[in-house]
Amino acid sequence: MALLPGFEHDIFISYRQKDNKYDGWVTEFVTNLKKELEATFKDDVSIYFDENPHDGLLETHNVDLSLSKRLNSLIVIPIVSQTYCDPKSFAWQHEFLAFINLIRSDRFGQHVKLTNGNVASRILPVRIHDLEPEDLALFEKETGEVMRSIDFIYRLPGVNRQLRAKDDEQIKVSNQILYRDQINKVARAIKEIVQGIKQVDQPAQVVTSKAASAAAVPTPVTAQPRKAFRVNKPLVIGTSLLVIAAIFAPGLYKKYRVRNEVIPAIQQLINDNFAAPSKAFELALEASEIIPDDSALIRLWPKISRKVKWETNPAGADIYWKDYERPEDPWKKLGTTPMSEVRIPFGVRFKIELPGFETVHVTTGRIGTENKLKLDSIGTIPANMVRIPARTTPMLIVGLEQYQGQPVPEFLADKYEVTNAQYKQFVDAGGYQNPTYWSNKFVKDGKVISREEALKSFIDKTGKPGPAGWEVGSYPNGLENHPVSGISWYEADAYARFAGKQLPTVFHWSVIAETNRTMVIVPKSNYNGQSTVPVGSLEGISSFGIYDLAGNVREWCANPSGTNGLYFSLGGAWNDATYAFNDAYMVQAMDRSVGNGFRCIQLLKEDQSFSETSRPVSMMFRDYTKEKPVDDQTFEFFRRQYAYDPGPINAQVKVMADTGIWHVEQITMDAAYNKERLVIYLFMPRNGKAPVQPVIYYPGSNVIYEQKFTNTYVNRLEFIIRSGRAIAIPVFKGTFERHDELKSDLPDNTVFYKDHVIMWRKDLSRTIDYLETRTDIAANKIGYFGWSWGGYQGGILPAIETRIQCIVLHVGGMVMNPSLPEVDQLNFLPRVKQPVLMLNGKHDLFFPVETAQKPMFNLLGTPAKDKKIIIYDAGHLVPRTELIRETLLWYDKYLGTVN
Repeated sequence: MALLPGFEHDIFISYRQKDNKYDGWVTEFVTNLKKELEATFKDDVSIYFDENPHDGLLETHNVDLSLSKRLNSLIVIPIVSQTYCDPKSFAWQHEFLAFINLIRSDRFGQHVKLTNGNVASRILPVRIHDLEPEDLALFEKETGEVMRSIDFIYRLPGVNRQLRAKDDEQIKVSNQILYRDQINKVARAIKEIVQGIKQVDQPAQVVTSKAASAAAVPTPVTAQPRKAFRVNKPLVIGTSLLVIAAIFAPGLYKKYRVRNEVIPAIQQLINDNFAAPSKAFELALEASEIIPDDSALIRLWPKISRKVKWETNPAGADIYWKDYERPEDPWKKLGTTPMSEVRIPFGVRFKIELPGFETVHVTTGRIGTENKLKLDSIGTIPANMVRIPARTTPMLIVGLEQYQGQPVPEFLADKYEVTNAQYKQFVDAGGYQNPTYWSNKFVKDGKVISREEALKSFIDKTGKPGPAGWEVGSYPNGLENHPVSGISWYEADAYARFAGKQLPTVFHWSVIAETNRTMVIVPKSNYNGQSTVPVGSLEGISSFGIYDLAGNVREWCANPSGTNGLYFSLGGAWNDATYAFNDAYMVQAMDRSVGNGFRCIQLLKEDQSFSETSRPVSMMFRDYTKEKPVDDQTFEFFRRQYAYDPGPINAQVKVMADTGIWHVEQITMDAAYNKERLVIYLFMPRNGKAPVQPVIYYPGSNVIYEQKFTNTYVNRLEFIIRSGRAIAIPVFKGTFERHDELKSDLPDNTVFYKDHVIMWRKDLSRTIDYLETRTDIAANKIGYFGWSWGGYQGGILPAIETRIQCIVLHVGGMVMNPSLPEVDQLNFLPRVKQPVLMLNGKHDLFFPVETAQKPMFNLLGTPAKDKKIIIYDAGHLVPRTELIRETLLWYDKYLGTVN
């Protein structure tokens, strides 16, 4: 008999037969729970459990009417395994869903107010495996709440199995949960729920819902009798229970607050940002103190942090962190080296301290999975220089991308730009008169001149040797800590020789600059348009604590561009636009503009690479204000090269996953070339009304380097699916599982690249060919969404594929790299006539505003009223909420609103 009249049992155990068939895990669980309930309860608790795994009740059969009666229980415990969340299974349909339908219509409802004021669900999941995201989403969709399970999972890397009672004696991992503790948690949770139900002062009235009856189809089958375990104890109710509840209420309230306030706050921060801010990490740390094993929290950790390993030589260094964008915050201690598998947040700066050694600063942009840092004893390296570990050059500088991959050995770099006070030491030491520092060939206006003639130009306002802005051989009062400026490349190189250092090459500068973090560095740097500021006074640091690489003064580099007296100057100055941080500039070596400054590096003794890294380099640049597209007749010749024979589709469709929000189908079909098979992943909304509008997604270039498509690639655009539209993701030639020799998304002058662009067009068009065969797809209302690389391709492919009705380009633009005219974006942009929305960032390192974004927008052939560009104060991602709002408004406007 149950604790309350009108109920058949207190607890109903629901599970898949296969989870008990081979090792009896569920039987063992119920047996141990029975023992724990005997020690916990003073009431008569009835557990219904089908203990016979061979009872003949196959999961494809209908359930007899007696099960509907037994489902009338106070609590259901679903044993949630890898296979439990299966809509085709007996346990899911006839037990789990039927119980939900039943309790939602009885007098207590699904949620119960506990004696301490908190709220609990009458569905108490016991999880024995880590779940796939789609399974978890399905469970939470049906229950309408976050899964708060009690986990019996053996926590070991690479292992996903049930925790057994015997494991308690063998556990070696410090953070492993114990079986006996989890059993105790289940029993205590049951007691709290039962007490909450019993505090309702009106007698229970059970109403059998129509939904539950429908779930239990009245077609009887022969089954062996099922047994019920019963715990019998005298019923004792007194003030002692209230005292116990009061004692435990603070802890329960903390759990309630974390689950109902902190966890949702973390999720909101994730939803609102492409990269979760460190605040989400701080909230997760708070939550982990209260509910470390909570399934919702466990799912959130990878979205707000990553695990890394820290080692220092010597060991014992303390590592602290703070949010990069909040430098005024106090430092928070992460731990002491060595550290293994420690979580770190995104977007932060670190400080590594060890008494007697130089403090090291790094940012998350330079933190890998394994980090080994050499610490220098104080006084063993020059003052205000920092050690830069060896690295392969990323070269994320517009116009120099083709030089990425150059190895750069370990070196020392100035923490600050050379100041007026430091440069005056050179002047006062007779640096301008010492020929040792002036051994380079001088070039002016393309002609070689003598050192004596060159030095005549290197004077201040009063004719004394020195920078252009000085007077009487000295800097203006109060500017001693400002960067020296108004100097030529030759003067910068002479000072470096005087100091026993070198000018950085473009490769060394690229290694330290972190131009991929423009969106956070530039706002904290000096592009004020007024004057320089003291070095190190702003917080726009790059890794290893190097200041002012962005702005303040442009920095001369060692590399010439050819033999015409041009040298590279990088980073931009106080009087430049902010995008100068990402652009390469070639400047006459004799130029003494007010924005010209420098910093130095120092090579280590064993470094023999400088002759290689200081070699002449050339910059790719295209001035799209002067280049002209081909005429219509020539373009028509180009267009014919993209033609294909449609042919039969021969599609095979396989449903890959269903989250309850969407299901994804894998379609394999005949491609338009080489007898290959094209793969398409089609995400169909559950809330869409057929026929649904499809959006074809062309992703970023990272897909070239990925081995296989996963459902996570739709996460960024799930808002489109939730709006009621479908997303089709073709696996373009050379990406994901269709890998070939393609290594980069950058255009070039090869036939290989030309052939790929043509194949990408055919993949796009064959995708539309398939969509046109579906009655549940509105193939006359097709949208295109291009992300980065897809944004660039959005300036080519829609000019050929006119069945696309509407285009959104996220962080797209033009590039400096030339290509064959048949695939040159310049020739296609004027032929794109569809409505186009461009969403861009002011600090985009790949597509700068003036040289990439605006030229693309201006060249589009779309009528002015139907094209729009929005440039945000952002980098190579725009604010997520703005992306969602503007994208959906654009599709609604040009494809029509959806239900």
